Amino acid sequence: MNRILLVDDEQSVLNALRRELRNDYEIEAFNNPEDALLRSKEVAFDLVISDYMMPVMNGIQFLKQFGDIQPDAARFILSGQADMDALISAINETHIYRFIAKPWDKAELRSCIAQALDFRNVILESRRQANLYRRTHVPSTPQKTQKIYRVILVDGDNVSLTVMRRGLIQDTNYEGVYGAMRQEITLDETGGGHGFKFVVDAFTTARHALEHVKHNDCDLTVTAQTLPDMDGTQLLGELQKIRPDVARILIGSNPDKPLISQAINEAQVHSLLCLYWNTAESKSDIGRQALYVHQLKTAIMQALTARDLLLEERRLSGLHRQG
Repeated sequence: MNRILLVDDEQSVLNALRRELRNDYEIEAFNNPEDALLRSKEVAFDLVISDYMMPVMNGIQFLKQFGDIQPDAARFILSGQADMDALISAINETHIYRFIAKPWDKAELRSCIAQALDFRNVILESRRQANLYRRTHVPSTPQKTQKIYRVILVDGDNVSLTVMRRGLIQDTNYEGVYGAMRQEITLDETGGGHGFKFVVDAFTTARHALEHVKHNDCDLTVTAQTLPDMDGTQLLGELQKIRPDVARILIGSNPDKPLISQAINEAQVHSLLCLYWNTAESKSDIGRQALYVHQLKTAIMQALTARDLLLEERRLSGLHRQG
């Protein structure tokens, strides 16, 4: 039976969640996040649901520390009043799997938990198979190669598209950033072992972007939330159906709570960037453009690093099964 950790400073919320889930899961509940962290050092959990607004530490602070202890557990954040910056941090820093609003829908809660646990099981099994393959095969010396990433940019504003495209194709130290991020995740000192080149296709409408990915491979899609024919969250949701392994980044100038919830729960974005440069003056500011491109590049390297590691585990798992 899967074990779930519940953390909320309101005992009534813990009681309600426990009643809802206790017949199908082994539940441990804490109204103090520090006690929950101590327990997580003793017992492995498959999934954690944490409230955001807590007096000792907020849910994002808790999930960061919990993730250091148990990085493989699925993470949910529960809140009725989280501010926007907090939710964006939850996506980009703690890698939560779902955002659950108070009051929650019982059917949706149970469905989200089941999906998260299924996904976690697939990842863990793939990693197990990949590790078995590594133990029985001598690793080859990494060869220096150039990795070509196919990137889709979607924004109704041509100025934004130009700045993003120019920022990606300019020569820069992607290899060093990629290697550092990979080493942080895997403790593999060899890094990525390849250079980088971005092939970028830019579109001003979601329709043209979706038509393109139906017939062409891509590794990453970056889209603005506001598009002429479809919002960015819907675009990424449709894209996921066509190319499920594509890394996905959503850019919003003023995201609201429903948007962020949808971005996590439906489009499952890898990063959500909140970039305030939606005026002609800000877009013409060279310093603002440089900051915009820096934030974008960081998000892209994080998303691609995580995606590449997942695909590598899947490949090695397949090789083990064949052998």
